Amino acid sequence: MKLPSLNHLYTGLINVIKRFPLEFLFALCATFCWCYYIHLSDYRQRTELHEELRDTLIKCIMMMNLALAFMLALDLFAERNNYPIVKKWMLRMVALAFCVLLFFLLDPIHRIADMFRIVLLAFAFHLLVAFSPFTGSDNTQGFWQFNKILFLRFLTSALYSAVLFAGLAIALVAIDGLFAADIRWSTYMIVFAIITAGFNTIFFLSGLPTDIPGLNEDHSYPKGLKIFTQFVLIPLMTIYLAILLVYEIKIIILWQLPKGLVSSLVLGYAVFGILSLLLIYPIKDTAGNGWIKLFSKFFYVMLIPLIILLTLAVSKRVGHYGITESRYIIIVLALWLAAITIYFLFSKKQNIKTIPVSLCLIALLATYGPQSAFSVSKYSQLNRLERMLKSKKPEDLKEKPSVIRYLIQAHGLAILQPFVKKDLSEIERKIELKNDYVYKQREDKIDTAMALLKIKDEGETARKSISFTLVNDENEILKVKGYDYAIEMNTYPQPKNFVVNGHKIETNSNNAGNNLTLSVDAIEVLYIDVNKIFKEAILAFKRDSLKATKNKQEFYYPGKLMQFSKTLAGYEYTVVITSLQQTYYPDDDTEIARNWGDSKSYLLIKKL
Repeated sequence: MKLPSLNHLYTGLINVIKRFPLEFLFALCATFCWCYYIHLSDYRQRTELHEELRDTLIKCIMMMNLALAFMLALDLFAERNNYPIVKKWMLRMVALAFCVLLFFLLDPIHRIADMFRIVLLAFAFHLLVAFSPFTGSDNTQGFWQFNKILFLRFLTSALYSAVLFAGLAIALVAIDGLFAADIRWSTYMIVFAIITAGFNTIFFLSGLPTDIPGLNEDHSYPKGLKIFTQFVLIPLMTIYLAILLVYEIKIIILWQLPKGLVSSLVLGYAVFGILSLLLIYPIKDTAGNGWIKLFSKFFYVMLIPLIILLTLAVSKRVGHYGITESRYIIIVLALWLAAITIYFLFSKKQNIKTIPVSLCLIALLATYGPQSAFSVSKYSQLNRLERMLKSKKPEDLKEKPSVIRYLIQAHGLAILQPFVKKDLSEIERKIELKNDYVYKQREDKIDTAMALLKIKDEGETARKSISFTLVNDENEILKVKGYDYAIEMNTYPQPKNFVVNGHKIETNSNNAGNNLTLSVDAIEVLYIDVNKIFKEAILAFKRDSLKATKNKQEFYYPGKLMQFSKTLAGYEYTVVITSLQQTYYPDDDTEIARNWGDSKSYLLIKKL
């Protein structure tokens, strides 16, 4: 395989900037945000500002993906309809304003529902790219040729990007090994981000066809697609079908309802089958390919019992647990498959554009409005919770906590306002201001809701736990007198490398933050088992020998048990842990080792 030359890349870059200026800008912004996120993860401290910036960068990357796909679809539409430059830029500005509105409207970090919305919008916008230049009639051939180019260009871009990254990664490994350059893992990740978000996107855009109307006259067909369909997709589809048919026979014999896993298998069969039919669509009427029509009929006929199986599987889950976003999507896909099956079995025209157009519309309708996945799921679970709060049945008492967890994770604490008198929006705001970490915020919101609704969670997914903090009673304010250097070495981010008077020093935290290590010139000087310290503190807590601070679940711990020293080559290295936070399960102390810990500590260095 021959990689593109520098001149070819430069020409493609200039063409992309001229043809898709905003898409190019979005790709650059996404690349910068991704690289900066990696940089923050590796070098910056976990302060409140740091965490907020990281969350914003993740959100920016998501929104740039949405904006790029949406803008590309509109630019292709404008090109196909020969819009003048002024009208094209007006359309771009409207699209840009819409994307900015989405940025401020969506909060995927704190609300899972908004994460689903972004996924649905991304799905819809990418489908929009597939058919936006072909909104008229009698252009099915051009539509297929255009999407063939998109498909092959995507595979080519992915292959070139993989080869380029592999080559550069090997080069970095060679430099690191030959010159002791100390190339960190984050450097490899930054290279990956630049190639994936930058090079891959721009290379893909540079290969999009410019003569879109001329594609209607293109009847070429790559033989490789037919081979790929016959020997890869159709065999995979057949395997799915065989498994499902045997399982369906088992259901009939044993007369039992299907399991939830069957939904994924049915959808897998549908995806492979529809993709197969789309790839071989242009040659279905050519001589020697009569099997294609037979295969098409067979595929859709076999979909009928599978759709029934899918309906039974999802109705079982909905009957027991109500509608959630994922179940809503499965229900909608089942209805869509039923409609597509009827259309392709009984329609004479059988326009393949129906598939992406209908899926795009469904994805958009599922995003916002009373019919959306989130509104329907919210009302379903709220009604379920309202019924459970009035019920005394053991099964309802057991499932109430899971419903509350779902509602808070998907929609936030304020969604439960109809059930309590206190202002949940204000409580939610205070919780988010108090805690830096999203996971901790969610757990505090859930605990608050359980307390307000007087619900005891005894389920396996929410066992009683205590956030337990130890504070060094001698070094809550660090004393550095007598030392030459003081280096912060908190649990996150790690590892860290320093050079002090020619000595290479590395600090690291691993095993879920449950130990700290210090190495000097590749020699391990100190290994601190943080988990052991915490377990000993729990025993002291049970003996009631720990003095509490003013904060809840925070205790002073002897400084001599949180300080560790070692002498090496004329230097004394001392690690002082100033605070240690961990999750404590009162019913099972062995659970401590499996949880993420967090510690704040300093490395003090003194030349002897």
